[in-house]
Amino acid sequence: MKLMKLLRTVLSTALAAVLLAALTAAVPAARASAASPARSTAVHQVGYDKYSVTIDGRRVMLWSGEFHYWRLPSPDLWRDVLQKIKASGMNAVSIYFDWAYHSPARGTYDFTGVRDVDKLLDMAQEAGLYVIARPGPYINAETDGGGFPGWLTTQKGRARSTDPDYLDAAHEWLRHIDTVLARHQVSNGTGPVLLYQVENELYDPDGRAYMVDLSKQARSDGITVPLVGNEPEPQYAGGEGLDFVGALDQYNAFCQGPWWVPELTRPDATKPLAVFEAGTGWFQTWGDTGYDKCRQTMGPAYQKIVNKAEIMQGTTIENLYMTYGGTNWGWLADPRQVYTSYDYGAPITEARQTGADYDELKRQGLFYTTTAPLTKTEPVDAPASSDAAVSLMARANPDTGTQFLYLRHADATAGSDTTTGFNWQTPDGTYPVSVRLNGQTGKILVAGYDLGGQRLVYSTSELMTSTTADDRDVALLYGADGDPGQTVLRYASKPTVTVLDGTAKATWDADRGDLKLDYTHSGLTRILIHGGGRRDLTLLIGTDDQAADFWRPDGSTLVRGTELVRTATVQGSTLALTGDASKAGPLEVFASSTVRNVTWNGSRVTVRRTASGSLLGSVPGPKDVKLPQLTHWKKSAETPEAAPAFDDSSWTYADKLTTDNPTQPGTLPVLYQDEYGSHYGYVWYRGHFTASGTEKSLSLTANATNPDTSSRAVGAYSVWINGKFAGTSETGRHTFPLDPGVLHKGADNVVSVLVGTMGHNEDFAYDSDDHKQPRGLTAAYLSGSDARITWRIQGARGGEQPVDTARGAMNTGGLYGERSGWTLPGYPDQKWKDTSLPASDTTPGIAWYRTSFTSRMPAGQDVSVGVTIADDGTRDYRALIYVNGWLMGQYVNDTGPQHTFPVPNGILRADGRNTIAIASWNEDGAGGGLGKVTLTQLGNVTSTLRVADVKAPSYDPAVYARQATAAAVGVDAPDTVEPGGTYQVTATVAVPRTGRALRRTALSLKGLPDGWTATPQNPVQVGTVKPGATAEARWPLDVPADQATDAILVLKATASFNGGSVTGEKVVAAQPPPLTAGEHYLSDLPFQSSSNGWGPVERDLSNGENAEGDGLPLALHDTTYAKGLGTHAASSAQVWLGGSCTTFHAALGLDQETYGRSDGPATVDFTVLADGEQVYDSGTVDRDTETKAIDVDVSGARQLELVVSDAGDGNALDHADWADAKVTCGGGA
Repeated sequence: MKLMKLLRTVLSTALAAVLLAALTAAVPAARASAASPARSTAVHQVGYDKYSVTIDGRRVMLWSGEFHYWRLPSPDLWRDVLQKIKASGMNAVSIYFDWAYHSPARGTYDFTGVRDVDKLLDMAQEAGLYVIARPGPYINAETDGGGFPGWLTTQKGRARSTDPDYLDAAHEWLRHIDTVLARHQVSNGTGPVLLYQVENELYDPDGRAYMVDLSKQARSDGITVPLVGNEPEPQYAGGEGLDFVGALDQYNAFCQGPWWVPELTRPDATKPLAVFEAGTGWFQTWGDTGYDKCRQTMGPAYQKIVNKAEIMQGTTIENLYMTYGGTNWGWLADPRQVYTSYDYGAPITEARQTGADYDELKRQGLFYTTTAPLTKTEPVDAPASSDAAVSLMARANPDTGTQFLYLRHADATAGSDTTTGFNWQTPDGTYPVSVRLNGQTGKILVAGYDLGGQRLVYSTSELMTSTTADDRDVALLYGADGDPGQTVLRYASKPTVTVLDGTAKATWDADRGDLKLDYTHSGLTRILIHGGGRRDLTLLIGTDDQAADFWRPDGSTLVRGTELVRTATVQGSTLALTGDASKAGPLEVFASSTVRNVTWNGSRVTVRRTASGSLLGSVPGPKDVKLPQLTHWKKSAETPEAAPAFDDSSWTYADKLTTDNPTQPGTLPVLYQDEYGSHYGYVWYRGHFTASGTEKSLSLTANATNPDTSSRAVGAYSVWINGKFAGTSETGRHTFPLDPGVLHKGADNVVSVLVGTMGHNEDFAYDSDDHKQPRGLTAAYLSGSDARITWRIQGARGGEQPVDTARGAMNTGGLYGERSGWTLPGYPDQKWKDTSLPASDTTPGIAWYRTSFTSRMPAGQDVSVGVTIADDGTRDYRALIYVNGWLMGQYVNDTGPQHTFPVPNGILRADGRNTIAIASWNEDGAGGGLGKVTLTQLGNVTSTLRVADVKAPSYDPAVYARQATAAAVGVDAPDTVEPGGTYQVTATVAVPRTGRALRRTALSLKGLPDGWTATPQNPVQVGTVKPGATAEARWPLDVPADQATDAILVLKATASFNGGSVTGEKVVAAQPPPLTAGEHYLSDLPFQSSSNGWGPVERDLSNGENAEGDGLPLALHDTTYAKGLGTHAASSAQVWLGGSCTTFHAALGLDQETYGRSDGPATVDFTVLADGEQVYDSGTVDRDTETKAIDVDVSGARQLELVVSDAGDGNALDHADWADAKVTCGGGA
């Protein structure tokens, strides 16, 4: 998922592994008991050839579904999803293992609780599913960082490469996860892991060494199953180190349509054809249409045509991405791609419900995984269609001769009603056949197939599955309601045909030994065929809908009816079934004649034997559920961080002067939140400066989501200056005017900034290091003053060592309420203000709303519930939704599209007390508050599913007590210094009134910049400092004569005392002299600050959007320029003039590289500021605007700032040039 990932730029998904349960003893056995998985004691040989994967020499059709356990934080629900995947006819599940989910800090890994991978793999074994393991290290998947942990953003080496520091970290992760996976391999006879995918969608033509390294690591970690990849030629370097790679991931539609039929390219003719990601839907971005649109576009018609086209090109490994999508709870989402829901339009919804998509996949899945000849086929000539509007494709098994014929409209989007005829040369003879295609559909027909003890000559109905019990075969055929059908079976002599239900005409051809059945698909036709030299056959012929009612929970039992059949076990004469029912209805079982009794979810079902040989009974539906009303709301405003007197002494100083990040900061010190261990959630900054009285404005640049403002970037930041609200920005750069009446001249002034960081980018482009794109503030400076801001930062409590390890580091951020435990059950909110919803609020900042309710769900029922917020979309607020301490939703009222947030059972206590806590961020000081909040029922079935409450701590006052320091140290020094100067520095230590006295206290200046000296060099003793008192020390500070100018430095003073120490800091600048007389090109001058929409501000090149120097020559309307600045809105570049210059000259316009392009808007506005005052504004400039040559008076200005905004329509192609940019100076200040 990156900029233009139209081909399949996203989702890292992997192999599909599915096995014919009836064909191989190595298949994991589905068990009625969840107590322990079935373990095989035998070692199995996993192999492959050009047709398929094999286990102990038996061929396997791998039909797999993608599932991400980390998007479902309730382990007992993993079993539910896995059983639904298995029940759909799949034999395998593909799983990404998210590095970040398990590793909050370097060297720290967690595989307990909601991260218990052993439990997950055991459940897959119990369900009877093979596992395609995809541990990355990079997984993409529209998740934060593409699966890279937050701490990896600070590494110097490029990710997804052989840079040593990256490989060292990647090996650390692989050693941990591979150890778990190795315990569960099919090849060991100890589990379900059948295939192991190395990396994900690398597409690096030079990535051979990297892939080989990861493959060797996997082998050294004990991985013995085949190593596979989803990076096919020509995108990938060649597959070194892997056993085989798949075809290009297949995303043949997007939610808005249109869609197309894939033509697969086999990467290696000697290896099986695999599609490790076949899209069942697509991801949705903020402000999009919602996932129901995906289900409309990529519903059953799409699956019938696209999936079948892939299988009929010889695919024997296919993984459907997603089969269950889940929830981006906490801060799991890559905010450029997805919001909280990762429903994906998948066959199993986020709320674990199934529908028409699931039904279609089941019709296909049971056919693919129970029809053995499909595992080895070659293309053969298809018969000629009598209608050119119909396309035919044929394959045949070279051993059995079984043929498969795929029909669809040549125009796959056509919805016409077409009947075509053709002569079908089957293994049993040539037959004239007529087939109807009514609407968007595709069919795979079978000929020459030994179906149990029967010989199927051909059928114009589709085969779903067949079983054998005792001496009777049962086959299930289906077709669209109203379509004619014809099935021919071969016998040695004329059999007896009895139509038990429905209508069918039987014709006997004695010469060929053919029994021909003609019928129309309507309801469920039942035909009993006896004699003819074969065992009895019960032929079931249904419509699509009738076929969807059937389940095959084991190799010999068919079940009709109910919402889901989970398990089937036979003990004596009793068949014990478990499953779900959404309503009362019939239950019919086709099983061995020895089965005379049936139980459903442990209760006896009264059954009778039917003429079809089945047992027929009925099962009850669920009781109605009335969800609690959400009342008795409590409210508390927070945002104390905005107040000037707020104690931030325990916060971390943002004092780094260098960073390994490929995006260098616009100002120093470095303010990136990841540099200070705050990787997830909202973050606070507080900056202190001494005002001179000349300040005009405060310019801030923050990256909370994405610098591309033409996408739906939803990050924001709010600013307070000395406690007064200055505004909120949803763009990267914003200038806040400074009211002189708010500033305190000669005293401390406080800037408070709340940055609503939404998460990290994926790293889809292998060479981009895009996951390192900075988050939080990236530049900050004052205009009109030399004052320097000293910043502190506060993120989530504990940072990389979270205090709540059960929920983990990705669950909360740095809001005061989050740091104080307001999210948790048991927090004492009794003193909060009573309120009701909906509510309005005009106070900017954060307000919390809490309520509790008791849930009493009926026993034996699985009820899915969501939290819904309904409100007027014009109000400008966003909210974090916590349920029992888990962040289950991020809501942006004026953006959407999500209003209902499913809450997994186990997080929501079905039988007990629940707490909802919602933090609402009023962004504009006018439209805040919170809409109506209700519980919404999303599903209700009777079920054997049992879900335990997920264990996580409640509020503990000892854990969430206010973080306090023993003292605070302030540093007073000039904001600017000059080489060779001497300045006074004062350090003051202050003890809180409620604190303890400091004894044997000493103050010292530590860590001075190189060459700087302070006298005395030894600590200054100040003795005992009592509570409420202060003590200070002063030093003359000598700056060396060779100190480089235009440098930012940090002075640190430390108070040491009996029992500890505290440090205070002050940022100062070594000021450059005024520019000398003459002309100076801005591209030759150092930037005092800079920020850019994409990549850095380029010198003498246009903007290339990524690394420094990747642009083209500056060009405006066929004129090229050797000098100038290349920018990308929103951008700013500030240079020091020192008061010596008179004129700024430039030629302005959109760079010529954007001309003629239609892949995004391109309009900008150029602004020039001198000492914070605007002295030029271009107005809107587009690609047709003639080059603007400007000469601007900047006489006496100390600072010059060049600003480009996106003119309000997004910044996709806003490559703005300040060509020939230079100043004319007279010399002297």
